[in-house]
Amino acid sequence: MLSTPDTPLPDAALSWYPLDQLPAGLQTGHELIDREHRTLLGCLDALRRLCIDLPGMTDCQSCSVERRHDCDQHLVSMLGDLIAFILDHFQTEEKIMRDSLMVMLDRDVCEAHMEDHANISSKIQEIVMALDPQRTVVRLRELENLIERWIENHIRLHDRLLVRWIELDPPLTAA
Repeated sequence: MLSTPDTPLPDAALSWYPLDQLPAGLQTGHELIDREHRTLLGCLDALRRLCIDLPGMTDCQSCSVERRHDCDQHLVSMLGDLIAFILDHFQTEEKIMRDSLMVMLDRDVCEAHMEDHANISSKIQEIVMALDPQRTVVRLRELENLIERWIENHIRLHDRLLVRWIELDPPLTAA
């Protein structure tokens, strides 16, 4: 159902949640990492529901002042939750790298993975710094593109490689 610029935000847009299924191409086989990636996909889903026409709107002028305020407030809240989530998620992955000794034995791969974490965090900070109630839809699209790239590139490349490393037989772990 397509809402009009003055209809209230749907409840589903107010929170994000882990999805039940993770597409096969994104499954790493690591329970915690996959659960957190489902949460990330839930965030993407909630983000897409925030705007009444995310792909089509160029700015927020066609929405009422109240709707623009609500969207902006929900985006700010979502960004706060997303920042907390990614910091925790990145710490989890980097702890796995340390505990599995990957950081010592394959340092270049770990540094590339951690550099990607820093780039993602930096992009989110740029979006936060550029918040403007008149351009919320633009920030939403930027965030959508960032999360899509994270899903398509980071998970497929870095996270799947990390899980393959920790599944080595015999597993290498720190004492």
